[in-house]
Amino acid sequence: MKFQRDFLSFFLVLPLMGSVPTCVVAQASRENTISTPRPLDPSTNSTNPSTAATQAQNPFLGSITIAPLQPGVRMLSLNDAVQLALRANLGLIDATQATSAARAERMRTLSELLPHLNAMATEHYVETETDAATGGGKAGLHHIIGPYNYESLGLELRENAFDMCTLHRLRGAKIEDDALRASSLDSRNIVVLAAASAYIAIDASQSRVRTDEAELESAKAVEKLMKDRVERGVSPRIEWIRAQVAERTAQQRLDLAKVQMQKDKYALTRVIGLSIDQEFDLTTPLNDDAAPETNLDELMEKARTNRNDLKAAEQLKLAAVESVKAEQARRLPSMNIDAQYGAAGITSAHLYSNFNVSGTLRVPLFTSGEIAAEVHRAKSTEVRRNAEYQDLENRVRYDVRSAYLDVQSAERSVSVASQNLDLAKEGMKEAKDRFDVGVSNFVDLLEGQQELAEAEDNYISSVYAHNLAKLMLIHATGTAEKEISLYVGEK
Repeated sequence: MKFQRDFLSFFLVLPLMGSVPTCVVAQASRENTISTPRPLDPSTNSTNPSTAATQAQNPFLGSITIAPLQPGVRMLSLNDAVQLALRANLGLIDATQATSAARAERMRTLSELLPHLNAMATEHYVETETDAATGGGKAGLHHIIGPYNYESLGLELRENAFDMCTLHRLRGAKIEDDALRASSLDSRNIVVLAAASAYIAIDASQSRVRTDEAELESAKAVEKLMKDRVERGVSPRIEWIRAQVAERTAQQRLDLAKVQMQKDKYALTRVIGLSIDQEFDLTTPLNDDAAPETNLDELMEKARTNRNDLKAAEQLKLAAVESVKAEQARRLPSMNIDAQYGAAGITSAHLYSNFNVSGTLRVPLFTSGEIAAEVHRAKSTEVRRNAEYQDLENRVRYDVRSAYLDVQSAERSVSVASQNLDLAKEGMKEAKDRFDVGVSNFVDLLEGQQELAEAEDNYISSVYAHNLAKLMLIHATGTAEKEISLYVGEK
């Protein structure tokens, strides 16, 4: 189905996304046969199945456990799941620490421009051989002077008085710090999407379980009816056999749906930081409400304002410009100032002050092409980041337009699925009435059951796809954290 392909594509294109929550699976056939589920998928969480032993987990599908295990069943709303994910998701933790590392790099660069002041205290113990050191023996000096000792105390000041290269590097470090801050905010947008997607997948799985339970009860009732009719000689034995097959198929389908629901729950716990042993029930059901009225121009403007990955790319582009300037500034002179002030003497009570101030001017004359090579490297980075920014601008427009079309299509799909469900219920009632009065046979009744089951499953899938499309839309505009309750869940 289209919504399944879109959901899979989304998790494959996200940077970092390694596996897809198990909520989206190929819809099982509603005939009296069910494909045997594959118990092990070696390609899960990897784009290369042959490297299963070394595959790395997508950090946005992992978390640290922050919620203590509670006895009994925990009630979990959509907002609770999102808030837990924003505290525990591994991808967001990584992004936050990357921001801290960038801030540390900026502080290190700043320290190169600020004065460095050190305090020193030294105890000297000296013995000098005059013949070896100065030829003093020939001058009538003692062969050995000392041993003697003296003390010195002082302060040392070092300052980078003028260095345009370091100044541009500081500006670039500040811009990169801003870029990583924006990237961290974008990570929150992704975390909200991952948590909400896993949450609504569980709700869809629970709806399928409830539908399959109802189908199983219906199949049991039909099987009992057909058995009675065969025993009374009203119907042939083949119809009872078919009813038994339908009942067992319904039981198998229910068992698979329950397993899938539990796996979807496990997937959510991995995203939001719940213990995998925690039992919980959802309190925010899916709904088929239409997305808030808006137009494409408004969505585009919202994306330009709120997409933090676009802001981060723009900052990285500016940082690359500063990097080029920094490398070019290495050709300029630089000046350092060193100063020492202190006192020295044979004892602490007999100290004599001394000081020294020096300035060093360095002018690069010949660097064997080193500076030219670094300038060339920095310019290539600038070109690459400009291209990446332009590509991301186009990607944002694509994301918004694509998500907007998906929402419109999903809304129409929900409407059609709802109408089909009503028709299937009416058809099932008609088939049962005809069967009860002996106008039709069991095959017509069985077909009515299957059509109703398909219509119910299609409606569940359509509602799920609609909510997923709305999630993708607010992700495309960069407003997932702000507008999650407006677009998804109970109104």
